[in-house]
Amino acid sequence: MTMYRITFFLSIFAIAAGLSSCCQPAHKDANPVMIDSLFQTSYGRDLDFYNSNPEAIDSAYYPIYTFGIQNAGTADDHFTLQFQRLLSNGIVTGFSITRLVPAGQTVLFRTPTAAPDSITSQETFAYFAVTDTIPNIDEIYDGLSFQTTDSAKIQSINPSLTIVYGSIDNGPEGCNTPASVSAFDINTLPVR
Repeated sequence: MTMYRITFFLSIFAIAAGLSSCCQPAHKDANPVMIDSLFQTSYGRDLDFYNSNPEAIDSAYYPIYTFGIQNAGTADDHFTLQFQRLLSNGIVTGFSITRLVPAGQTVLFRTPTAAPDSITSQETFAYFAVTDTIPNIDEIYDGLSFQTTDSAKIQSINPSLTIVYGSIDNGPEGCNTPASVSAFDINTLPVR
C-alpha cells in the first residue's frame, strides 16, 4: 500500500470517528426522586363524561393526586410524569404531565383539575395525542372515574408511574440524546 492510500484511509477513519462522536452529547445530569411524604390525594366529582362506558360515567369520582418530585441531579430538566392504567378491556388509558424541575429542587406535580391552580397552571398535559395546558377533563379521566372514593385511591387504581427525563433535543452539534425512564412503585406511596 502506498503512503497515499494509508493517509486516505486514516483520514476517512478520522472523519467517521469525528462524526460519530458528535452525535454522542453528554446526557443531562438529572435524577428524579419521588418524595413520598409530599404525596396527597383528593377527588373531584360530577363531571359530564363524554363516554358512557362502565368505568367512566356521570357523577363518578375522579382522582386528584399531588406528587413531590425532586431533581437530585446538577442540571435543570423537564420531567414528564406518565400516569397509565390498563383497563379490563385491554385498553391503556392515562396521561402525561411535564414540568421544569430545577437542579436540586423539589417540584409538585398534580393530576388535572377542572379549574387550573398554581400547580397545574405550570404543567403541560398530554393525552390521546393532544398536548395542552388546560386539558379536557372529560377525556383525560376517561377510564379513570369511579363510583366511590375508595375505588379512586391510587393503590386501588394501580396505575404505572414513570418519569421520562434527561433528553437533549437538538443538543450539541444538532444531535439528540434519548431520554431515560424511571419507574416508581405506587405501593411505596402512603395510603391516604
